[in-house]
Amino acid sequence: MSLNPGDGRLGFLIAGAQKCGTTTLDAYLRSHPGLEMAGMKEVHFFDEEVAVDWRDPDYGPLHSHYSGGLERLRGEATPITLYWTPAHWRILRYNSDMRFIFMLRDPVERAWSHWRMNIRRGLDHLPFAEAIRAGRLRVLEDPLQSGLARHSSYIERGLYGRQVAWLTTLFPLENMLVLRQDDLATRPDQVLERVSGFLAVAPFAPVEPLRLNVADDDGLGTMSEEDRDYLRTIFQPDLARLKTLTGVAFDAFEEG
Repeated sequence: MSLNPGDGRLGFLIAGAQKCGTTTLDAYLRSHPGLEMAGMKEVHFFDEEVAVDWRDPDYGPLHSHYSGGLERLRGEATPITLYWTPAHWRILRYNSDMRFIFMLRDPVERAWSHWRMNIRRGLDHLPFAEAIRAGRLRVLEDPLQSGLARHSSYIERGLYGRQVAWLTTLFPLENMLVLRQDDLATRPDQVLERVSGFLAVAPFAPVEPLRLNVADDDGLGTMSEEDRDYLRTIFQPDLARLKTLTGVAFDAFEEG
């Protein structure tokens, strides 16, 4: 199957992870004349649990976010996709040759950023120390998807190795491009060169570095060393798994 199906279907997804620079990558991709991103970031089609009948899905609402011709490669950025495992089967049925781009960062810092965002938005009330310990049981509260949580999954979304390994049971590893947020921030042209090669499109024109969706000082202080060490212990084996699968590693864990 061609990378560009040519029938209106999407050929690639920025599928994760939340708080890892997906907004910036989405903005860069919108500048490429050979790519068409959805009219809005985070369409949340494949992780929709109520409005879509997944026994006989209507892809019209998804395709309605595109207005250009079929000659451009279509993509979309919904960063919960990597974590939301029910979406993986739905994507397989939609396009069995889908390409996935993952933007990742140190999962300890990702968890802290996720919690701060939720506090600012009024989506959580627990202190960080409690949210990453007893608060993890909140993933059991959703009657539709017990074991998954859209807002309180501070640790679960950072288990990249487990999530990528699961996705490889449905899609080949060569359909996945794993990038680091730090590299996009410091070497965007090099990262975008990898993206264009992966998507088989012309190279990007040189870009001006972007910093989007960066939170201002919110008065929430800094993470305690106790919480940092606790999270490092949890994430260490999973990141070793990610490195074995993809070669991608994070300096803070390599130094340990």
